[in-house]
Amino acid sequence: MPKINPESYLPVESYAEVAQIAHGIWSMLLFEFARQRVADRDVMIRNLIARADKMVSAVFQLWSIQDYQDCWVLFRCLLERLFHLSCLDEQNEFELFEEWSFLEQYKAANWARSDPDLGGSTEEGILGLTPEVRERADRLLKAPPVWHRPRAKDVAKRLNLGFLYYYGYDFASRYVHPMADDGSEDFYTTTKLEPTPAFPDHRSVLSNTLLVMTLIVQKGLNASSLSWHAAIYDFVRDLREFLDCGIERYKVSFPKIVHMIEQGMELSARGVRET
Repeated sequence: MPKINPESYLPVESYAEVAQIAHGIWSMLLFEFARQRVADRDVMIRNLIARADKMVSAVFQLWSIQDYQDCWVLFRCLLERLFHLSCLDEQNEFELFEEWSFLEQYKAANWARSDPDLGGSTEEGILGLTPEVRERADRLLKAPPVWHRPRAKDVAKRLNLGFLYYYGYDFASRYVHPMADDGSEDFYTTTKLEPTPAFPDHRSVLSNTLLVMTLIVQKGLNASSLSWHAAIYDFVRDLREFLDCGIERYKVSFPKIVHMIEQGMELSARGVRET
């Protein structure tokens, strides 16, 4: 359930500690993806989990320098990835999304190559316009993939997570798109001038960042072509319980996974999912 009162949130140190532990588990999942022979959808899922994990780390780094506004910006970006992943899984559009992404990036690179103001660019340089890339792009241009980015509000409604849209995505948009008071808190954290106005308690962005990361991981594992050990889902469940009420059962499920790794046990296997 969403929380509003500052008293509902845990100390920053508690969130930072669990974020480090969760990072260790997510890293193990990435190695599992790397170990297995995986489908193209799995490559996209593993990369998305890696990107999301890096963003969670960045949120805590930004918090350490009192850059609360950009914590919210990254939180919104994290939600974008959750909503994209959910839509791709629901519609089974991973292949279509990959083709669309390839073509969009090709067109952007080709546009830069053709821009006379960027006359020094080469096809073999940073744009990566190799003969193989151009050949594939030519094929796709003859029958362009039709795909549209999902609307965050619509996906959140389908997931029954409207609160994440209204009190997360939509709320964080005020920091992406400037409001009249943009930077007012930054002014005082930088100058240390007194008296400092009362600013909101931002700990919710830490709690919700960790929550959304668990949703991305669970959605990603369920959408992958691999079957995963129940211990992983136990840890995800226990992490959410901690975020909700502070119960530290994750300190039991975490060592179990570590022990499995130390014993050479596998966290995943080829699944039976039809893709």
